[in-house]
Amino acid sequence: MGKKKEQEQTRTGGYLISGLPQKTKNGSILLEFEGNKLKIIEDAGLFKVKPVQTFWLDVDKIISIDLITQDNLVEKQKSTFGRGIAGAALFGTVGAIIATSSPNTETSVKKTGVLVISYYGKNEEDIKTITLSKDEEWFSYTRNFIAYFRKHYRGEFQENENGDIIL
Repeated sequence: MGKKKEQEQTRTGGYLISGLPQKTKNGSILLEFEGNKLKIIEDAGLFKVKPVQTFWLDVDKIISIDLITQDNLVEKQKSTFGRGIAGAALFGTVGAIIATSSPNTETSVKKTGVLVISYYGKNEEDIKTITLSKDEEWFSYTRNFIAYFRKHYRGEFQENENGDIIL
């Protein structure tokens, strides 16, 4: 069976945390490579891109683009009322008491992430960052975006004939 080739991803986005002035409240940002520049678009559209302002960053100024992830525990409240009604319907008063006495929280793990773009400002002593929040469902697109940057603009990593990465 052949190896599945990763699709090159030249676009990603997220919600602005810091690093740029913003004009909208939602802080939606789109990132896209165009030639030797990173185009950063503040977007006000919901279903269609509606640029509010655009920033351009030379890829030669970019130090790194990285995705930092973290697992967070999330507790969800269960409905004791609904369980009480179901318990009462099935087993009477005793069923209602038992159904409502069990723990009423459910714990799950939610991954969150931050896309960090570090770049040189006026000179090499002036290091700046742009940070965007990322949802877990977009991590693979963001990782492909970072891989595209490294492959086409940094040449940091090379692959051998087996697909192994040479550092």
